[in-house]
Amino acid sequence: MQRVLRGVLAIFVFALAAETRLARADDLSGWKSLAEGGAAVGVALDSASPRDEQNTNSLRLTVKNSGARAGIVHLEIAAADLRPGQWRDLTFYARTEARKTFALTVSLESRDGQKIRARATIPEVGGAWTKYTLALNVRQPGSKCRMVITMAEPGTIWLNGISFATRQNPQNPGP
Repeated sequence: MQRVLRGVLAIFVFALAAETRLARADDLSGWKSLAEGGAAVGVALDSASPRDEQNTNSLRLTVKNSGARAGIVHLEIAAADLRPGQWRDLTFYARTEARKTFALTVSLESRDGQKIRARATIPEVGGAWTKYTLALNVRQPGSKCRMVITMAEPGTIWLNGISFATRQNPQNPGP
């Protein structure tokens, strides 16, 4: 069962390593900008400051105006099988320029964005490349959902190696 779940979740992984063939300049692997309520958002692949030799591209998210919500959305979480009480972990690498940090809010939502299945905020993301893990507690069931990552204020952040998985030990809610 875990092997099947890992296989299904593998489609949600955004790892821009060259060997995954996601490092093409025109491939954002299902991620799109999210701009609501007057927000201005730019999203692009960037190779200017690689995480390491194997991860040469990253997703650059630039929020020019935060509006109601500004960030990125991934619409391809189709077989997530979310059940109340489940814990899901989002793991990613991030960096910013000049030690600037941003709060990132991550939510699992219905495909239309009307129902929030899980939501959590990580308060200070940024500086040099650092690995982050955020635990999401599922509150509402759903089999098809989207993942949204938003920033509360204008700025630029680079993301790499975004992955989403079911918590192996659901009795332990900590990251």
